[in-house]
Amino acid sequence: MDDLATRANRQLHGWQDVAHQLGGIGRSKVFQLWASGELGSVKVGNLRFSTDRQIAVFIAKLEGAA
Repeated sequence: MDDLATRANRQLHGWQDVAHQLGGIGRSKVFQLWASGELGSVKVGNLRFSTDRQIAVFIAKLEGAA
């Protein structure tokens, strides 16, 4: 079970981790991206997270648009 919890911790990122991975954008920008659906997210209770895959897909879209 510890391995599953460790793996989940690496795969789910709160707004601070997401902001850091996207170059230091602000909290409001992360929430704006989540609200618009541009950046995928999952909810656990009242908390919202992005997975490694959702962040990678978002970055790939940005690279494709450039």
